[in-house]
Amino acid sequence: MLDLTSLSESIEEFQRRGQLGPDPLAALYRDRRSEWSLYAPLLSDAEMEALRSYIFCYTSLPETPTDPAVQTRNLIAGEWKTKKQTAVLPAHFDRRVRLVEIPDSNAPEVDEAVAAAWAFWSSLEWANETLQYRKWVVKNFSRLLHHFREECVREIRHQIPKTQLEAQKDFWEAKRAADHMEGAADKAMQGDLVPTMIEGHTYWKNEYIPAGPAAIITPMNFIYGIPGIQMVGCYLSGSPFIFKGHSGAAITNTTLVRMWLVAGADPRVVQKIEGFGHKVGSLPIDPRIRVVSITGSDKTAAAIQGDRGLGRLWFEGGGCNWAWIDDGYSDDDLAGIAKRLTYSFLSLSTHKCTSLHGVAASPKTLGRLVSLMEREIDRWQVADPRTTEAAEVIGPIMTHKAATLDNILRAAEQAGVPIIRRGGRVTEGEYAQNAEVVRPAILGPLRPGTRVRCDWDGKGEREFDLTSEEFFLPILVTMEASFDGFLRFSLFHNPHDLATAIYTRDDRKLYRARQTVGGMLKENDGTDSALEWEAFGASGVGSSGNTGVGDAQSTIRMFCRAQKGRHVVF
Repeated sequence: MLDLTSLSESIEEFQRRGQLGPDPLAALYRDRRSEWSLYAPLLSDAEMEALRSYIFCYTSLPETPTDPAVQTRNLIAGEWKTKKQTAVLPAHFDRRVRLVEIPDSNAPEVDEAVAAAWAFWSSLEWANETLQYRKWVVKNFSRLLHHFREECVREIRHQIPKTQLEAQKDFWEAKRAADHMEGAADKAMQGDLVPTMIEGHTYWKNEYIPAGPAAIITPMNFIYGIPGIQMVGCYLSGSPFIFKGHSGAAITNTTLVRMWLVAGADPRVVQKIEGFGHKVGSLPIDPRIRVVSITGSDKTAAAIQGDRGLGRLWFEGGGCNWAWIDDGYSDDDLAGIAKRLTYSFLSLSTHKCTSLHGVAASPKTLGRLVSLMEREIDRWQVADPRTTEAAEVIGPIMTHKAATLDNILRAAEQAGVPIIRRGGRVTEGEYAQNAEVVRPAILGPLRPGTRVRCDWDGKGEREFDLTSEEFFLPILVTMEASFDGFLRFSLFHNPHDLATAIYTRDDRKLYRARQTVGGMLKENDGTDSALEWEAFGASGVGSSGNTGVGDAQSTIRMFCRAQKGRHVVF
């Protein structure tokens, strides 16, 4: 049990220091650990409520241009630190709102965090920790998530403007991953005893020896789900980690790390760095970092891998996802398919790696489908998702400039590509004038290899293939293709074998798809992930990365070394 009176005083003092200096929960770790037993209760509701002001580093989230930005810090060796150079990030829903102020970290801060993790690793004290204690911590982490679920969802929607439905998906992915991996860890992490081959010799295999300090680098589109999965897997493995979440999610990065400390994690296991990619680029290539897990751009992952050489790197990300629809569906059936595919196309404003990129079918079916999808798109509103509980909302663009969508449309038109639905940048109204707002567009039909060139986000021109470039913009492309032609496109042209949808009642076609399509195959379903926590879809071949998350074994093993042993009796 926590001494709430004493802890409240420590937290008040921490707040008076501007949330800088020694962390009040980290200071309690050794006493909490020494008192722990298999009969230790989990955190109570009263304890969690008493720690609310510590867990959330703000009293309110900024809503207007006059509201102060939330201040966040780095966590290194159990202390919260900042530096003179900071950066203020604007809100996606209104660039006039100062959302968060973060330390503009550089190589010295990275070195300090890595050194702290390495000091713990080289002490070998981690070898004394038991899996059952780590499981108890993860159970507490899960309880904290559930207890503060409304606050967590509010954080998601404020930093990454999502609909209520998409924010729930983000949150519950983290919560269910914690429950799933904690509950399965005992079974998943068992070593294998090899049958006796020589009398007096014992052989075994254990693929769950902690690997060492890990760098966990996560993206902007899922700020609870992806960090939650990665941190739970790494923590259960016994490896210490440095968490570098996306800068735009710095508020949640802080909440998650404080939840780990409240849950009872050893503060030497958890470090957190804020900052921007090129300035903290020394983190994933530091030779003391034994494992890098990154979710994001394949270009970023490739650059890191080039510097790491043979050092282990797990990459998750990349998607240019297509759906093929068979002939023979009635108007009602095809309308249902159009509704599902439109959600795959537009949910989270097309910022998922599993967002639908294109649809393919025979000429007669493609025309009917696109017409129905246009009708469905008309039901969606362009608005700030935080202002409504509706699911059919297209929020602001968060990774590109709205003008880039217009540039792509002009380039496609110049290349002779038909514009089915123009869409484009929205400028009217206060919301659109202060955020990157667009309406969806539809192109085609076009052929594989249709390349165009245009200015990309004001950073210069780039050339790309409309059928296989990951946009992260609400642009749907269309293609006329037979089933066999679509399989060949998927196998030999599109490098992103992340998620593919096949709509057909023909079992022979489904069987053939199962024999040929890599990654996540969705049969009579959309390409975007489902509400439940599920395995990531990439095959691991091509430019779509697959970290292996999806079950306890594959996720925890990412952060482990393998051991093969032999014991000889003299």
